Amino acid sequence: MIFKKMEKMNILKYIPFSLFALITFLSGCEELKIGDAALEQPPSVSVTLDTVFTKLEYAERLLFDGYKTLPYGLDDRLGGDILESLTDLCHSFLPGTGSGANRFYYSGSLTAFLEDNHFETKYGYLKEKSWQGIRIAWLFIENVDKIPDATPEYKSQLKAEARIIIALHYTDMFRNFGGLPWVNHAYYPDDPVELPRLTVKQTLDSIINQINLAVPDLPWVVDDPNNWDGRFTKASALGLKARLLLFAASPLFNDDAPYMEGEASQLHQTWFGSKDPVLWQEAADAAIYLINEVESNGYYHLVNTGKPRQDFQDAYYKRGNGEVLISTRRRFKSPNWNDYAFYKNAGDKGAGCPTQEYVDMFGMANGLPITDPNSGYDPDDPFANRDPRLYETVLVDGDSYQGRTAELWIGGRERPSVAYDGARSGYGLRKFLLERNNATSVGSIVHWPYLRLAEIYLSAAEALNEVNGGPTAEAYRYANAVRERVGLPGLPENLSQEEFREAVFEERAKEFGFEEVRWYDLIRWKRADIFQHILHGEDLYKNADGTYLRQKKELPVRQWQVDWTPKWYLSAFPANEIYKGYGLVQNPGWD
Repeated sequence: MIFKKMEKMNILKYIPFSLFALITFLSGCEELKIGDAALEQPPSVSVTLDTVFTKLEYAERLLFDGYKTLPYGLDDRLGGDILESLTDLCHSFLPGTGSGANRFYYSGSLTAFLEDNHFETKYGYLKEKSWQGIRIAWLFIENVDKIPDATPEYKSQLKAEARIIIALHYTDMFRNFGGLPWVNHAYYPDDPVELPRLTVKQTLDSIINQINLAVPDLPWVVDDPNNWDGRFTKASALGLKARLLLFAASPLFNDDAPYMEGEASQLHQTWFGSKDPVLWQEAADAAIYLINEVESNGYYHLVNTGKPRQDFQDAYYKRGNGEVLISTRRRFKSPNWNDYAFYKNAGDKGAGCPTQEYVDMFGMANGLPITDPNSGYDPDDPFANRDPRLYETVLVDGDSYQGRTAELWIGGRERPSVAYDGARSGYGLRKFLLERNNATSVGSIVHWPYLRLAEIYLSAAEALNEVNGGPTAEAYRYANAVRERVGLPGLPENLSQEEFREAVFEERAKEFGFEEVRWYDLIRWKRADIFQHILHGEDLYKNADGTYLRQKKELPVRQWQVDWTPKWYLSAFPANEIYKGYGLVQNPGWD
């Protein structure tokens, strides 16, 4: 059986091009492969839409094409950079045109006009596959009932999966743009098109509605996880809802004033128009509901076998681990080091250089911060007895690495010179790269942990703290569950609301570093103070007698550190899209 692309559609003037992107199908003469194996199949051929829904096998391939549009953090971001390089956790040393971080963000030169033509921004309104995925999902929803060889129950499940594809793409756009045009069906070339930008509240409600419609028809656990791992479940949908509601409840959209004045703010497209404490309760309820379902129904859990360091690695890296709620992937295995931009750029070329500020966030194995005089921290042996997550996130001097000891001193194997880009901050990246060999990242089974259960626990703790004006015993329980997994004691008792908020905020940074969580945490809390921090690294020199000399250094200045503007909280719509006149209003500061 050979399939081709659907016949080419005309591009409408008033719709983003990717809404009418060609739909490709996985195919091959051999028996249909499913799950990860399907990602390895040969290029596609074309059929008509009617043909697709004459057989379940064909229709599933269309849905799987929708899955392939989901965000995948190991692919190109920022023209080869990684999202974390825009935060305080990491600095990018990628040169020139290879670095969206350096070229547009650190320099402060990004404009709405540049969003039209460049692919080096953090979330392109047109360059992402969001609109393509949304269109595929609506095509599927509108035609799935035609499938003759599927039960009504399975058709409902497939339709629910398509709804979560829509909801996930809109969630990501919501976090980057605020209110959005809402597409509620598959558009065709002759359809009349009017897509005004909705308010933040209307957009939020529309996404939540899709999730709520999907939840009843999704299984709690997929059948045959070896083949179907990565398909949406009830827990996936509930987790996405919890993430979305926490973002919506946060001060970026939910405050007494907009983050920045402008027409879009006047129209409530960048905030709700007032502060609504009920949103925090809804966020808490969504997270707690999922946790209760998990603790009642089983299967999902925090990876915790009593081996803190390995458990943390397995929690984000190992597929089918019971902790990852939403897992995305492009292919079954990564065949070589250059297969993903993340590997080569974050590993060797300077995109993934952790900052000293990030390293210092990780406290001691006894749970105390390194600034506590009772912690046991030794500045002459700074990496001894630290939070295990440090070693699995950052490559530090003296750690076990590739069957030997890592050498991060200048002239050592991991940092052969001062200017070596792969560790120019004084630190290398460990997360996802692991040992950087064929046994781990290269040639290994690779997925992207888009959403983990640990995030739901910390979200519940954060939301409860906001609802109650301070941490409750329940909030402590949820936060401490994540710490206990890596062998740390619980957070200090009797913290104030602000102290607990900061503790959870930092806990999220340590748990989810390089998983594309930190940026959204910074913007939803409008942390201009952190954006304006001058960041540091360390140059480590090894003396002839084996002792070390450590020199703290400032990392290159980012424009927003000296001239901050809150426009950076949300992305710009491409200028050309604004000019098309179908209803987009530009975000504040990008006019």
